[in-house]
Amino acid sequence: MVEIRYDTERCAKCGLCTVACPHGILQQEMRGTVPTVHDIGSCMECGHCVAVCPKVAISHSTYPEGSVMPTQPELAPSYEQVMELVHTRRSKRRFTDEPVTRSVIEQIIEAARHAPSEHNVQDTEFVVVQDQETIDQIAQATLAYYRRLSGMLRNPIGRAMFRLMSGARETEAVIEFLPEMEGVVSQYEAGNDYVLNRAPVLILACADSVGGFPAVNANLGLAQAMLAAEALGMGTFYAGFVTRACGRGHDIARLVGLPDTNKVYGILALGNPRVRYRRWPARNPARVTWIGEA
Repeated sequence: MVEIRYDTERCAKCGLCTVACPHGILQQEMRGTVPTVHDIGSCMECGHCVAVCPKVAISHSTYPEGSVMPTQPELAPSYEQVMELVHTRRSKRRFTDEPVTRSVIEQIIEAARHAPSEHNVQDTEFVVVQDQETIDQIAQATLAYYRRLSGMLRNPIGRAMFRLMSGARETEAVIEFLPEMEGVVSQYEAGNDYVLNRAPVLILACADSVGGFPAVNANLGLAQAMLAAEALGMGTFYAGFVTRACGRGHDIARLVGLPDTNKVYGILALGNPRVRYRRWPARNPARVTWIGEA
């Protein structure tokens, strides 16, 4: 059972913890009084209360002494610096033979694990694959899936079954993608790996398939991982071909030893990039609908 306690002598009675608490568990009956704890069973252990308290007056059983660190505002990047990182991060699909050190991979995963997750479940697990034979097997399993999918969609009966299972819009979208999919297969057979580009490292974001939003949680983590990798001078690309294949079967999950209850929800390919980009092309303008005015 979660336990939250107040040091009444330290507490500034400011009520910031009650404002920060997402479920209203902490309540201040009157201004200038020590808040009280209500319905502790609803606490999602987010740590907002201990993070916001200016006097370190709150103890939370999930966060023992030493597990809550002070912020360092002087290290925070400016908006311009953040946007420079966002603008200059590009998918890099060609890598050198230089190995990626374990410490670099751990720093990237450190960024990923601090991503937000639904209800703070922190359910994403990471599998790091550095063995080239296993990476090749993952690419081959991906291609096997696309061969099967191509055969199904090229067959009128198979296409009708796919439409029944996935709906008309999804079917048309996959059919439009079919030439590219078949091209990737034929290129691989000709010796050109456009699936994983023989990346030296794969980071698979996985989770139990039962839960609220495991796919969202996993990909929020990978988004932060990509930015951290860019800051460390590494190259990454999101392995979309493989991720799509993982969503339709369990072959790749089994290859990396996951139980049948777990799925791979996103994959990041990682390595030392062979090229560095010196400019960034503009993207399309944001499509925004404004409702109401500030």
